[in-house]
Amino acid sequence: MRGMVLRTGDPQAAGKARGMGLAVEMTVEWGIPWPQTVIVSAGATIPWDLLDAGLHFVERWDAAAPMWRYGVLAADVGTAAERERTEAACLDLRVPLFEPALLFVRGSEAGRELLRVWREECAPGYDERLAFLRALHLVKPRFCALPRSWLPGLEAQAQRAAPRAARSAGAGLVRVEIAPGRFVRCHAGDEDKTRAIWAKRLMTRQERRTSHAR
Repeated sequence: MRGMVLRTGDPQAAGKARGMGLAVEMTVEWGIPWPQTVIVSAGATIPWDLLDAGLHFVERWDAAAPMWRYGVLAADVGTAAERERTEAACLDLRVPLFEPALLFVRGSEAGRELLRVWREECAPGYDERLAFLRALHLVKPRFCALPRSWLPGLEAQAQRAAPRAARSAGAGLVRVEIAPGRFVRCHAGDEDKTRAIWAKRLMTRQERRTSHAR
């Protein structure tokens, strides 16, 4: 039997899941009620078209979860004390993180142990993803890493954030005159450096034109 645990209290999502033939529980408790269970926590957007595949994976694997953010490693998040705790469990912080807010888990001994250890590692103030990484290394379940595209909500957030980041970066740019009536942009504070670079470039171009004229 397959089912979904909704820790977000979303009746609309519950109805849709039931329409797909899944059993549903809406609860703040942690558990694995069915042989193949998907646990959805706050912050995760449900990839409805991929649910069947995810639950199929945990017919053989003990757990599956998507990558969190490409390019962000365990060394980049959490407090110094928690990173030290994580390194003791994982031996290396140069590893990617997963998003357990969308967790497919099998009702196997290893699946249940993974959930138990993860929640034990989630002490107040600790990072959920670092705690999950520690649990993976401590329990060593058969784990299936899913691509980040399984988190459509986070993908959309990243796409919306990109234009804002570009605008923010552009806000710190100023115009610099490098020749009469000719301007370029540079970061504030780099005006003199930019003028010097362009003066050298323009001089080199003038020397080339003079050489060709000869």
